[in-house]
Amino acid sequence: MVKQISIGKFRALQRASHEGVFGVLAIDHLDSLRRAINPDEPRSVPDETMEIIKHQVVFALREHITGTLLDPVYGAAQAVGGGLSKSIGLLVELEKADYNMQPLPQVVEIRPNWSVEKIKRMSADGVKLFYYYDPDDEALCARQDSTIQQVVEKCRQYDIPLYAEPIVINTDGDDKQQKVIQTAKRADELGADILKLEFPADSANVLQWQPACEALTRSLSRPWVLLSAGVTFDTFTQQVEIACKAGACGFIVGRAVWGEACKISNHDERFTWLQSVGVERIRHLANIARRHASNWHSYYEPTPITTTWHIDYQDDRL
Repeated sequence: MVKQISIGKFRALQRASHEGVFGVLAIDHLDSLRRAINPDEPRSVPDETMEIIKHQVVFALREHITGTLLDPVYGAAQAVGGGLSKSIGLLVELEKADYNMQPLPQVVEIRPNWSVEKIKRMSADGVKLFYYYDPDDEALCARQDSTIQQVVEKCRQYDIPLYAEPIVINTDGDDKQQKVIQTAKRADELGADILKLEFPADSANVLQWQPACEALTRSLSRPWVLLSAGVTFDTFTQQVEIACKAGACGFIVGRAVWGEACKISNHDERFTWLQSVGVERIRHLANIARRHASNWHSYYEPTPITTTWHIDYQDDRL
């Protein structure tokens, strides 16, 4: 059944996709990016280097993406100020936790002094919330669900789509598919607009890939896109094709495209690598998505538009 969403959310999804398919570049990484740049002494990586690399990645690949996912510290405002094309959707992370922080911060926190309101005020097209989840841990689920519900309500109030990114923990591999599906269904039920999901099968068992993705699609009432989760480009390429054929509406890709560029210390050589290898990779993924991905318009339509629509249009959103 097609769901109705506000005209503001509908417009934002249009800007972050192309003909209903997402091909988004993610470089919202913080501590994990520092480790990629300097594994031995990540804390020694200066802020300027973080900003430069994020800028180079986005601007080298900008002509081949539908949107970019950035952080509020080193990426989002800098990209806009640096001339990010108005034809590229901008998604901004909301959470404080990073992907590889130790010890593992299981309970999600919103970044201090940051909010859905501020993301909307900078004219971004989406809010991303990354969080860990274990459907078998009732206490953790209750705490995470409470935060998600609050963010869902804020996104409704400020009329901006929520891209929920739940990552399953405490899985031994055999139960990964079940846990990914249960976790995705819960985010769906709580009202996230787009589900940014990990591949729902053990990467070692290729025979499970297609049926696992199909089962995931059948379980959801909202669009989902595949995240790269640090896998190699070759592996992600295979996963994108299978996921899109099974119902995904595209992808949001990070290190699988640009990861090796972080090892190149020379500024010009790094940008050259991104313009050659990086561009080739993102174009290849985009071609796969264009051929095989589902269209998010099959999930959403705007609320009825009449000559009086503006009268009832979410007067309480601000």
